[in-house]
Amino acid sequence: MSPDLSQPDPAAGLRPGIRITLRCRIPRTPTGETLTDVVGDVTEVTPDAITVRTRQGEVTVDRGDVQLWKEIPPRPVRRGAPHQAIGIDDLERLMVGGMPPLEHGVIGDWLLRAADGFTGRANSVLVQGDPGVPLARAFEQVEGWYADRSLPPLAQLAGPSGFDPGATPAGAVAAERGWRFFGRVLVMTAASAVVADAPMRPNTAVAVLPEPDESWWSVAAPRSVEHRETYTATLNRIGAAAHLLAFRQEDFPTPSSAGRLAFAPGWAGVFDLHVLPDRRRDGLGRALVVEGARAVHDAGIPSMYLQVSADNHAAVELYRGLGFDTHHEYVYGRRD
Repeated sequence: MSPDLSQPDPAAGLRPGIRITLRCRIPRTPTGETLTDVVGDVTEVTPDAITVRTRQGEVTVDRGDVQLWKEIPPRPVRRGAPHQAIGIDDLERLMVGGMPPLEHGVIGDWLLRAADGFTGRANSVLVQGDPGVPLARAFEQVEGWYADRSLPPLAQLAGPSGFDPGATPAGAVAAERGWRFFGRVLVMTAASAVVADAPMRPNTAVAVLPEPDESWWSVAAPRSVEHRETYTATLNRIGAAAHLLAFRQEDFPTPSSAGRLAFAPGWAGVFDLHVLPDRRRDGLGRALVVEGARAVHDAGIPSMYLQVSADNHAAVELYRGLGFDTHHEYVYGRRD
């Protein structure tokens, strides 16, 4: 996304973890230039400055010197289709935008997130990169940050399929401090063109909405409805998005399933897929994902991601049948 330049602050919307091209003012050079571009990953945003990690090192730009910015896709780290070539850390950072926190902080490269306790993704520290302090000290700071917000300290650690979090340097230190690991999640990716080409059952239909309305909330997941106020505040922080409703034709206009899409440069994430219990196995979840992929593909976005519990075998089988493959996994750690 790019900022609304009618706003008094052209840096509005910048957040840690995204990759950007940022145009800013510089002192006039001998050639007369007064603007330059900074390309890299945003590591810190304060009321006064923006820090960007570039190939040449970290660059700090005064907020008042920012002219405009644009989010760009992460660099590929290996050969293959775009949805396979992205690195684990880059995809983890990109996915933050699909379920953003209401409050964040940083410890070096680690991203602290809080959203009144609604969802693990928005209420955990994303453990990746260098925290800039010894790991034991980093976890001590994590524990204090969440204690200040009356939240349990929660960490998200990612790795290749089947990885052991306790065998990673950060995970080993966390285990020594009494953290336990749980909740393995698969991060699956696919080419939108492949998913969009999958067939749907003939008795299903999908509506794509620019924002959630009461019909969407009527079939949203019960926990989302329970935390509607917090969830709405979270949704308001997402840039480009779409909300999906699926119907059995005989039930129209009463929906039976809901989901949503969150867009980032080159990517779209599938979130919050929920089918009413008495309408499961009717092809509605499949219809939501396929019709969502068609909207994504029509928008010129090549890649998709989703996150699914590793023990949700029916959902994993559905997604694999639509063309998704496991890119990596993550687990949560918690100190009770």
